Amino acid sequence: MVKIFSALLCVLLIMLSATSFGNGNSKEVKAAKIIKNANKVEEAFTSRGGMEGWTRVSFIIDKDGTTKDIVVFDYSGKDRYVKKVTKYIRNLQYSPALVNNKPVASAQTLFVKHTYSEAGHSEGSVTPAFAKEYQATIDALSSPTADMLSIKKSIDDLVEDHTKNLNEHALAAWLKSIYYYKNEEFLEYMRQSHITVDLYEHLPIAILAKSTVNLFQSQLYFGNFNGAAETLSRMGSVNGLNLSEETYQQFADALNAAKATESANVTKGQLSSLGAWSQFYEFSTFKVEVSQGNVDSVELRCNDYQQKYVEGWENKIEFPAHTSDCILLIRGDAGSTFDILEITS
Repeated sequence: MVKIFSALLCVLLIMLSATSFGNGNSKEVKAAKIIKNANKVEEAFTSRGGMEGWTRVSFIIDKDGTTKDIVVFDYSGKDRYVKKVTKYIRNLQYSPALVNNKPVASAQTLFVKHTYSEAGHSEGSVTPAFAKEYQATIDALSSPTADMLSIKKSIDDLVEDHTKNLNEHALAAWLKSIYYYKNEEFLEYMRQSHITVDLYEHLPIAILAKSTVNLFQSQLYFGNFNGAAETLSRMGSVNGLNLSEETYQQFADALNAAKATESANVTKGQLSSLGAWSQFYEFSTFKVEVSQGNVDSVELRCNDYQQKYVEGWENKIEFPAHTSDCILLIRGDAGSTFDILEITS
C-alpha cells in the first residue's frame, strides 16, 4: 500500500533567546520556519512486519532557507532511518532565521519519529510476544540476585526480535534505563530516560512520570541544565502529569540550586553508537576534556556562525560575541565520554 512517509518533527529545543554572548547587546532573533515540504508519497518499506523508529538529527539552515550539514547523532538502531531522515531534511525548505531582520544561517536539532501511518501517528500496539519478554525482564531486574549479563542479553533479544512499533520502543527504552541504572552506567541511563520521555505519547502515564523525574535528576547530576529546564517545561505541559504549582516550584528550586554549585561549570556527555552527541549550549568560553575514548571534532552551530574544530578544543573554544542560540556537536568514537568545562577567567 502506498502511504505517506510520516516523520513527525519534534523540536527538542525551542530557541527563544534574544541575547548574544559576550557583549550583552540585545538582538531581535526570529527562528527559521518550514515553508515547504517537498517529500513525496512513497511505498512503505515493511520489512519484518513494518518497523517504526526514531532519529535525532542536527542540521544547518542556510541564509536562503535550504538545509545542509545534516548529522544524525542518535537513532533507534536501524540504518535505513538514518538515510530516510537525511533525505527528509534535504527536502525541507525554510524561511531563514532573522537576526535584527537580517537573514542568517542557523542550526536546529530535531527528534524525528518515523511511522507508516497516513494519520502521522503510530497505529501499532504492544504484541503478546513483546509483553511476555518485557515482563520477564522486569521481573528479573527486580530480583536481588539479578544476573546482569543475562538480563542484558534478554534486553538485546527483545529489541532485536520484538521491538517494532513506537509503543514498544518507548517501553524498551524504559526497560534499558532501569538496567543501566542498576548496572551503574549513568550516562547511558540518562540517554535512555531521554528517549523514554521523547516517546511520551506511547507510554502509560505512571512510567512517563517516573521517567521524567529520572531524566530531570540525571540532567542535574551531569550538569545539563538547559536539558533540565526543557524537561521541567515538559513536566508542566504534558497532559496527565497534573503537576501542581508547588511541586513544579520544588523542581525549579532544585534546578536553581544545582546551577549555583561549584560543579555547575562542568557538563558530562557520552557519544552515541553513531559516534556523536549534541545539545544546546550557552557557556561563552569552554574546553573539552576526554575521559575515555576519542573525540575527533567539536563543532559550534549558532545563529550567523558555524565553526568546526578538529584541534585546539582541548585547550579553549570561545563563542564570537555576535553569536546566539548555539548548538554544540561533538563527534568521535562511539561510547567515548567527556567533560565540557566552562572557562571563567
